[in-house]
Amino acid sequence: MKLNQVNATSYSESLSLLSRTVWPIKSTGWSALCQMVYGGVFPGKSSIVYLPMIDMNPSDLTCINSTLHFISKEARRHNADPVVTFDQPLYWKAVNIILNEAESSTLKSMVVRLGGFHTEMSFLGSIGHIMNSSGLSELLETVYASTAVGHMLSGKAISRAVRGHFLTQTALTLLITSEIYDFPQYTPGTDTDDPSQSYLDDKENFPKADTTCVDNEKPLESNQILPSEIEQLITVFEGIIQSNISIESLNDNPTLNIISERISLFRKSLKNCFTASLWFQYMDMVELLRQFITAERRGNWNLHLKSLQQMLPYLAASGHNLYAKSVHIYLQQMQNLPATHPALDNLFKTGHHVIRRTDRFWAGLSTDLVIEQALMRSLKTTGGLTRGRGLSESQRTARKSRHHSLQKICKQSTVELSYISTSSNATTNISCSRTTL
Repeated sequence: MKLNQVNATSYSESLSLLSRTVWPIKSTGWSALCQMVYGGVFPGKSSIVYLPMIDMNPSDLTCINSTLHFISKEARRHNADPVVTFDQPLYWKAVNIILNEAESSTLKSMVVRLGGFHTEMSFLGSIGHIMNSSGLSELLETVYASTAVGHMLSGKAISRAVRGHFLTQTALTLLITSEIYDFPQYTPGTDTDDPSQSYLDDKENFPKADTTCVDNEKPLESNQILPSEIEQLITVFEGIIQSNISIESLNDNPTLNIISERISLFRKSLKNCFTASLWFQYMDMVELLRQFITAERRGNWNLHLKSLQQMLPYLAASGHNLYAKSVHIYLQQMQNLPATHPALDNLFKTGHHVIRRTDRFWAGLSTDLVIEQALMRSLKTTGGLTRGRGLSESQRTARKSRHHSLQKICKQSTVELSYISTSSNATTNISCSRTTL
């Protein structure tokens, strides 16, 4: 079945291009920047409730079937559409169980979602596979340890991988803009502590690019940038930070459009250079990763589906066939929601498909990520099953019988002691240690 084209307006690419182009004159962490500029109506902070656990192998079909029937029963009690999220192996088994049920079965109304967090991990692994032997691992080893880089490129060390890819994309953008606009490249280790001053003053260390792959039949426009153009970029960036300029206007901003067009022309001029094409494709993959994270954090359902649809070619090309197949089936089912579950489709479009653990707009999390942060963390930290308590049958029985009750006590204690909380809209990504490469 052919997938329908998903239309979703995204400001992620324009905001990303703006932040990468003005670096290092203006250095702000991407997550902090998004938290400051994005806003809107959202469902609010979510409530997490633990239910009694089933002491069986999670991949056992009986365990999955029992879970689906329990969720369906609870949904009927509350007169709601049942929704459950699995990672890829369990997702495929759950979908097959539902498809093989009789038409009169209550499981036919069940909506099974594919975990976005684990899909993101698979896509990160696809990036690492495609960029294998390209020099990316050696580049990342200048910042991270070699052991960590292996986990980053496989998609396991997801936080480091995301930051490492974003840093690399910023550095590549700086190289491109340096060539197009004849900017000096910022060289670390200079006498000044201000990277923006070094960036503007040190014009002697700029190496000329190799033009052997350039298509001379389509010469670029003049690479002399006007000083006013830099000032306009800085003004736009400051206006975004101070909320004087709306993020919705970025897609139509003339300065950004000019820069985007020049970068596009520069990429076309190197179309005959396979190495350059590989790194341009890498930048596109990282931008797609950034778009997917934006969709999850904002709770943008259409952008979520659009990002997954754009990931399909990369998942297939890197040999992640199970995820490519599961994502395709997932998109087919989700695009059919307006006909099968119209009320649920409306809820998803208003941001109810993600979970927010804080009362912020830029705080949406994939449901499978919340499971890792909440349930799995409690099981694998001090006092859990894997840290001193053991995995014996008696320990598992005691844990599963009291875990959901203990969660209620902890939640109430948090409410009672909430007056000592110093929550704010600040984020670590805006601190000095997170604003430089």
